[in-house]
Amino acid sequence: MLKSKILVADDDKDMCWVIKTILRKEGYSVNIAHEGESALNMIKKGKYDMIVLDYKFSRLSGLAVLKKIRQIRPFLQTIMISAFGNESVRLKAKELGAYAFLDKPFDIERLVEIMKNALIERIDLDQKKILK
Repeated sequence: MLKSKILVADDDKDMCWVIKTILRKEGYSVNIAHEGESALNMIKKGKYDMIVLDYKFSRLSGLAVLKKIRQIRPFLQTIMISAFGNESVRLKAKELGAYAFLDKPFDIERLVEIMKNALIERIDLDQKKILK
């Protein structure tokens, strides 16, 4: 079975490295973006199954990135992560279609479990679209 292609977008280079290392061990193909704009460019150019998206970037917020992602790839599974999240931010992320929102620091095993569930859900949705 082919593993999914994941984009990790976070301005924290150490966080990206940790997530990338763990996901590669799980067999996923992983790319990294350190700014919201570069994440959007990568999504426009490549086919990703999921993005792990930080809420806070220096220029463009994660919520703004998520909103633009919905215009480019409406069904891209998104897990938002943040050390600055509050209930308002979580609700807005859900409204914009985020599958989950994890507060930093988070358990990496929990992230992997949530990702697997989101990807299974995506496959189920894709199959339903094909059958219609």
